[in-house]
Amino acid sequence: MDLKELLDFTQIEKLLMYFSVLTGLDIALYNTKGDLLISRRKPGRICETAGNCNICREHIILGGEKSMELGEPYIYTCGCALVMCSSPVVFNEALIGSFVCGPAMLWEADELALEEINKRAAAMKISVNKELLDNIPSCECINITAAAQLLFILVNSLTKEHSRFLLERERITEQQGIIADLILERKTAAAGLREIEKRSALAYPAEKEKELIAFVQSGKKTKAVELLNDILSVIFSMAEGGMDTIRVRLFELLAFLSRAAVDAGAPFKEVNAITKEAFEICKDHTNFEQLCFLATKAMEGFIDTVYRNREQKQTSFHLTRAIEFIQGNYMEDLPLGHVASSVNVSEYYLSHLFRKEMNQTFSDYAAKVRINKAREFLRENPGARIQEIADKTGFNDPNYFTKIFKKHTGISPKEYQAVFK
Repeated sequence: MDLKELLDFTQIEKLLMYFSVLTGLDIALYNTKGDLLISRRKPGRICETAGNCNICREHIILGGEKSMELGEPYIYTCGCALVMCSSPVVFNEALIGSFVCGPAMLWEADELALEEINKRAAAMKISVNKELLDNIPSCECINITAAAQLLFILVNSLTKEHSRFLLERERITEQQGIIADLILERKTAAAGLREIEKRSALAYPAEKEKELIAFVQSGKKTKAVELLNDILSVIFSMAEGGMDTIRVRLFELLAFLSRAAVDAGAPFKEVNAITKEAFEICKDHTNFEQLCFLATKAMEGFIDTVYRNREQKQTSFHLTRAIEFIQGNYMEDLPLGHVASSVNVSEYYLSHLFRKEMNQTFSDYAAKVRINKAREFLRENPGARIQEIADKTGFNDPNYFTKIFKKHTGISPKEYQAVFK
């Protein structure tokens, strides 16, 4: 990453000015090649005479690399035998530049010092006179060390803050891509299958909302994020750009999730704090991508607080395990007894959970999971035989598969498949 992308140079200029006033030292920002980008120097200082020559650049590059290696400020002597300090600018664990303060002398500016400096400076083709020597700040060791630590803390704070900002932007961008793909997929299917498929594809997924609540209550973050993105794609498709509609739908969804978190044992205080932050969803200035990010952040907050408190209800635990088992084994035979046994509950209790928590029977839920998978296979494999799709989704009998598919979508698998050929 370029330093100008990472740092606000207007603010950096102020930082350099105040640092120089406070410490009396010159300070400059360099890239990893030793190129000077910005500096704060008093007139008549020796670095202006040296002019960022090759020897200076070598020391600056080495100082930046050493400070990166040590993970702390690196104090060294430059080509003129003067004391310098380097602090690394790090982003994503890579060195992208360094702040350098100095030069300074830790000894008296006498004739002996002038002679030693000129010996070293000869290789740089510069000559240091008494006036130039008197312009070099003198410091005690503790002062240069304190200045180095102060600079390191300031730089580290700046880059960490920007890293958090960029990671947040990266998450938003990634989520937008997923949701955009889901919306496009739904709109394509809706256009091709006219009103029948449109109703099927864009119907508000109440069963997915219940699945989402179950995953929130059991702390299953990855599954919950996938489901939330799917629900968001439906909300945005149904709203057709109406931001007020989207805000109302999202706020309703977060209200359900907050109640689910409390039911799972999350403290009211923590849930309330998450909900307050998510209330930005209702404000007019909140744009489309911020709505997505706020909804995801709030949901993850609910999951985290549930997970921390871990006093979740056994109902949500058993139901979530059953849902995951069905979704992972939809291609196999799934009798109620087999699924109940896999999650260590009775058939009657598991059947009761699906009716109470999901508002549907166990068989209906299993069929919906299989139909959704079948629709994916039909879209991705428009040339596949219906028997093959039936086998892949656990129906085995193509006639029964066609009957159930038509019951859920309003059209046959062949009609659905024809749209994507």
